[in-house]
Amino acid sequence: MLPSLVIIREYITENGANPFSKWFNKLNSQAAAKVAVALSRIETGNLSNIKWFRGIVEYKINWGPGYRIYLAKDGHKLIILFGGGTKKSQIMDIDKPIQLYQKYKQRKKKKRLNMANFTNDYKKTIQSRINRDSDFAQHLLNEAISLILNDEPETARLVLRDLVNATIGFEKLSEKTQKNSKSLHRMLTAKGNPSMNNLTHIINALRETLKVDYEIHAVPA
Repeated sequence: MLPSLVIIREYITENGANPFSKWFNKLNSQAAAKVAVALSRIETGNLSNIKWFRGIVEYKINWGPGYRIYLAKDGHKLIILFGGGTKKSQIMDIDKPIQLYQKYKQRKKKKRLNMANFTNDYKKTIQSRINRDSDFAQHLLNEAISLILNDEPETARLVLRDLVNATIGFEKLSEKTQKNSKSLHRMLTAKGNPSMNNLTHIINALRETLKVDYEIHAVPA
């Protein structure tokens, strides 16, 4: 486990390429949602499903062909993403992230080089895909609901926060739910504590925005 919350950034090569984003955006919508959820788990400090390869980490997703996310830890709270692959293509996939990690370390040694010049906030990649891929957004909402049902509320809240930021926005969500926007912001953090009733209102507001047919109801205990 890593300290909560973790900062996750994508590595940008010297020619401006983003290897992780390139891989992520080629995934089908459901697979991309699984990867986005895995990153939210990592953000909460959960690195339980990992394997080490020559200094980098392979994060395993036990779904479909066995997707892999390749990353490295830089200190206690920083994670750098270098790409991904599958269990079947692991031998071919692993060399490139290892090379990129070595290059990242070399570039970081240049003290004048600003981190922002060669890394990117991974949330930009997630939210960009939500904006242009409605199937991905709907799969992500389904994942958030499953996380709540499977007792992973911290990860669920982060996924819901990403959906709100990329779609309805907190001000509009405030209007729809009759809740203060600052309170909604606090609810959808890893340490937030929204009631089931408030979560229901948030999910239903997202459902309406995404035009998803099902509806969630809170049932009194």
